Amino acid sequence: MTRKGTTLSPQRNWVNRLLVYFLISLLSLFAADLAILKVRLFFLPERPQQSTSRMAPPNPIKSRDFFQPIVSRNLFSSKGEIPPEILPKGVEAKPKDNEPILSSLPLNLVGTLVHSLPEKSIAAIEIKSKNQISSFSTGKDIESLAKIEKITRGKVIIRNLSADRLEYIEMKDANKVTFDAKPKVANTADEKPSIIQKSGDNKFEIKKSDLDEKLKDIQSILYQARAVPAQRPGTGETYGFRLLEIQADSIYTQLGLQVMDVITSVNGTPVTSTQQALEMYQALRNSSQIKLGVERGGKNEELSYNVKQ
Repeated sequence: MTRKGTTLSPQRNWVNRLLVYFLISLLSLFAADLAILKVRLFFLPERPQQSTSRMAPPNPIKSRDFFQPIVSRNLFSSKGEIPPEILPKGVEAKPKDNEPILSSLPLNLVGTLVHSLPEKSIAAIEIKSKNQISSFSTGKDIESLAKIEKITRGKVIIRNLSADRLEYIEMKDANKVTFDAKPKVANTADEKPSIIQKSGDNKFEIKKSDLDEKLKDIQSILYQARAVPAQRPGTGETYGFRLLEIQADSIYTQLGLQVMDVITSVNGTPVTSTQQALEMYQALRNSSQIKLGVERGGKNEELSYNVKQ
């Protein structure tokens, strides 16, 4: 506070003037804001302006040369013919395979098991040069001679690897089986004696010549019984093949096998796949002593066969 009659210092007088200018400026800004809000309504348009859309330029008319590739390739042919493949310059088209011809390779088709999935179909093929029967699936090579292309009932399409062409091998008519034919009723007067003789409990004897004669017709042997994979409960693991049906007086009954038997092994080798089941016949053909592992009535048994010369 100052006493009466005293005057303010020049420094304090300058601060007071500054405060007055600041208040005047603040009031001016506030008044300008109110004026703009009041006048702003007069500057808004009464009607919204219509947006002018740019028209897309029309597509130029294509010349006939533009469609010439389609015309030349005949993509829409009513004949349904597929035009040749367009390849880069300098690359020649691979010639198409012709119709398969009868193969002259030393191969003999013994039997086929056709699956609904082509890759699981199996063919039993005899390699004459080795006097050996092996099983092959689609896509497998046969001793560097050929490659399996397709397996059908009684016929196999192969690719000759040396000639690079499609060929086929097929079974003899005598070996083919007609599945819709009714089984013939056996005539007791024409029945032949069994070629397998029982020599003891689960022990049998057979002549090699008789065995070879029987195993020539593997497709017929496959038809004499119906087997399905036997799986262990819980795990679903295949451990053999269960015989659901057996024809009377077939080689299966002569071998001492019974309905519901599970063939689990041949000469100690497990039989867990269709391919191994086909290879079982090769073991029967070349062995002098054959032992079949069989599960019967929940128990494991062994059937022994002595092949006599």
